[in-house]
Amino acid sequence: MLPEPQIARAFLGSAEALRIQPCGSGNINDTYLLTFQTPAGEEQQCILQRLNQRVFAQPNVVMHNIQAAAEHLQNTDYPLGILTPILTPDGNTLYQDAQQNHWRAFPYFAQSYAPERLPTPDEAYEAARAYGLFLKALASCPAETMQETIPYFHDPRHRWAAFEAAVERNLAGRVAQCKAEIARICEQQTTFEAIARLKETGQLPVRIAHNDTKAGNVLLSLETGKAVAVIDWDTLMPGTVLSDFGDMVRTFVPDGYEDEPGDVQVRLPALQALEEGFLEIVQEVLTLVEHQHLRLGARWIVAEQALRFLTDYLNGDIYYKIRYPEHNLVRARNQLSLLKKLPL
Repeated sequence: MLPEPQIARAFLGSAEALRIQPCGSGNINDTYLLTFQTPAGEEQQCILQRLNQRVFAQPNVVMHNIQAAAEHLQNTDYPLGILTPILTPDGNTLYQDAQQNHWRAFPYFAQSYAPERLPTPDEAYEAARAYGLFLKALASCPAETMQETIPYFHDPRHRWAAFEAAVERNLAGRVAQCKAEIARICEQQTTFEAIARLKETGQLPVRIAHNDTKAGNVLLSLETGKAVAVIDWDTLMPGTVLSDFGDMVRTFVPDGYEDEPGDVQVRLPALQALEEGFLEIVQEVLTLVEHQHLRLGARWIVAEQALRFLTDYLNGDIYYKIRYPEHNLVRARNQLSLLKKLPL
């Protein structure tokens, strides 16, 4: 269902909305491309998005982090497009409709694409450089200026406890059919423990991290193939570089998308390109521990995503959008297959 006209008008001021159409393939928020005409008669576009408040319970915190990051990046030599929120005429980053939904608007980066399907090594390299530039530019912004938008988002102990609780409660009555997947997840507990220890002992610096560096959240130029922008800053908050590198590996390296059933293969040239592009930018800001554990971060995030998909399936599909009843189970199996193939 398309947004009501007054929602678009809330961000356009004296401009006139012409068209609204669905945009993107995200699993969380509802995203639309809004085409409008300026008072001068020029046709322009922006992104209009309804924030999923079941996932992001504090929309103002999300927008605080995004606005703070945008302002910081504007004052650095960051070379990519910046996701600066478009304000309502009264200066707000959010508009609340009659149903209490929160809406926001962002710039639209035309003539660009997200390399979501079988990214080439060149695309992986450019994307990794983009995420590296983003991380490096935000390294000079104190992590304490950001708040958690999803509490315990990449907390390995919290994620594990939520998984165990889902198995024990068996709310959707699905545990019996998932015994093999549950057993394979349990084999990864040592990975979660290793990350937890690195974090708890302070060996991993707390940085402002993107926390969702998948292939769908970076835009490349249709003309040149070079990076245009890093997008989807909703999980921008204190975190670790290991999760950012890990999510890149999770989405750029497999030979298929996370929704696809069947065996998954690792494309080593894409993995090598990610490492080369990322380290080319962030080498000078990483600690030795961070550098040494990048591939552990990849195993952790792939295992965590398998765990999250399976947890949601056991809980009755309350977090991710699904297209059919076993969608989250298929996703979990996909991630487990990828995990098995990842080189150490």
